[in-house]
Amino acid sequence: MLGFRSQTPWIVACFSLVFCGISHGKPIPLIEVLDTPGVPTKKGKKSKKPTPKLIEEYRLFGRAREAVERKGTVGSIEGLQKELLLSRLKFENRPIEKEFDELFYALELKKGAQYAKQKNSSAAMSSFQRGLSGLGAFKWPYYWRTEFSEGLAKLCEKGGVRDEACLALARRVSDAFPKAANETKVLRDLNPPESQPVTDFGAERLSQSYSEKLEKDEEAFREILDSYLKGLHTDVIRGVRDFTENFARSSLRFRANFLLAEVLEREGNKKDAESIYRGIIDQVPLSYYSILSSERLGIDLRTKILDEPFMVDLEPQVLSGAEQASLERARDLVKLGNADALGIELENFSRIRNYSNDFLLALMKLASEGGQDLLTFRYANELIQRKFPKLAQREMLGLLFPDRYLTEIQVEAVRAHLDPLLVLGLIKQESGFRANVISSSGALGLMQLMPFTAIDVMSDLKLFTLKDPEVNIAVGVRYFQTLMDKYEGNPAYALAAYNAGPHRVTKWRKEGVPSWTTLEWIEAIPFKETRDYVTSILRNRYWYQVQKGVPVLKISELKGLTTPP
Repeated sequence: MLGFRSQTPWIVACFSLVFCGISHGKPIPLIEVLDTPGVPTKKGKKSKKPTPKLIEEYRLFGRAREAVERKGTVGSIEGLQKELLLSRLKFENRPIEKEFDELFYALELKKGAQYAKQKNSSAAMSSFQRGLSGLGAFKWPYYWRTEFSEGLAKLCEKGGVRDEACLALARRVSDAFPKAANETKVLRDLNPPESQPVTDFGAERLSQSYSEKLEKDEEAFREILDSYLKGLHTDVIRGVRDFTENFARSSLRFRANFLLAEVLEREGNKKDAESIYRGIIDQVPLSYYSILSSERLGIDLRTKILDEPFMVDLEPQVLSGAEQASLERARDLVKLGNADALGIELENFSRIRNYSNDFLLALMKLASEGGQDLLTFRYANELIQRKFPKLAQREMLGLLFPDRYLTEIQVEAVRAHLDPLLVLGLIKQESGFRANVISSSGALGLMQLMPFTAIDVMSDLKLFTLKDPEVNIAVGVRYFQTLMDKYEGNPAYALAAYNAGPHRVTKWRKEGVPSWTTLEWIEAIPFKETRDYVTSILRNRYWYQVQKGVPVLKISELKGLTTPP
């Protein structure tokens, strides 16, 4: 995760002005608020800059994170664990409690390895078990190291006699890793009895987990889509009319209207079709369907992007006690350039629907500059739901489409003959540029790689290194390259396979109609998550090319998204 810039007076101004409830009385450019080293108080005086100090709970947070990665004695580990336990009573800082819990159990694994070196079998087994259980199935393998396996193996072969309880734990550990993983080779050499094919990670999934429970609007839309794909134009027209009446606030209404416009154009009713296309552009200007609508009309969306700065009127904002406490801590954290800690504190701002538009903008700017892009997107989504009228501005593009790790992406993408902006858009969608994020199915890092996939791509990989952005990008790009090659450079198929698995894409292609265009095939993807995933990444890439000033390539020109070898 990228840290703060060396100069952060704008953050101080943001806190002083926005969070203390001071109003200038007239709209001012957001960028000026963030760049001002001090702001007027109600009496017209400048507020003082807060003096940075290392907040005690975050000092402990940093020490614990370092201890997980470096060598330590049993005594030093236990001392740190006691501090983590006492922190609940001492700090009353809820956002950081779950972080402390994770570090506590990660240290428990390290303690188990130390006990194993001391040949204290009982203590080692207990620590290993507590660490595995406390971290959970998908998280503990990324804290497991080869030396832990070596210590466990020695316990199992103690005195030439095999310990069955130890072998059972060894099987549990080895089952959680791919067979080729370096971390567990020594455990497989024990030749424990064959176990059931249990995998903590879930080898089949390559990205996020699915949840295909359909809402009422999704069920209704499926009937429209089915009619559209079958060419039943009258049914589409009638279905969209009923849909927009019954589900006026559904996010699917723009997709439904786009399909209606497509049908009307095919029926020769270009005037009404154009009116619908323009309505989509006006209402959701940065969306996938806005881009497609602009292509149908021959409109260059770049001309719709305004360069004028955001003008905000920062009125007093009522905050809860927890929010106020987080802000007090954040005032010092931002001065220290501690982006990870800032992310923890910003999680406390969960009452998003209660905040004013301008307050959300200020939070967006703060989160973006601090490298907390998932939070930036969360705040932006609320503005989108409110039909915020200022989305089509260059300043908003910078907040919604950051280009973190672009240098590393370019190196690997060029090597793999892939479009760097497509990879950038994929990472934005997969992880929101969070290098350490672990999904509910065990996918890790920027490109959300499953361990089994990562080991297939790079056989000598140590799984914990997937937290390293350069390693994650290198492995992820190589895997994505194999998918692009498999589908002859068609990113729609490759992206769908990255999310749902190649076997599903093969099945969907066989079930498709030969006359379908690639865009129609995307509409027909049966998994909502995968369809949204593909369209979102294609949207991301479009706006990245606008930001970078490169020639705009239409979404309909999909095969142009790769470069020849």
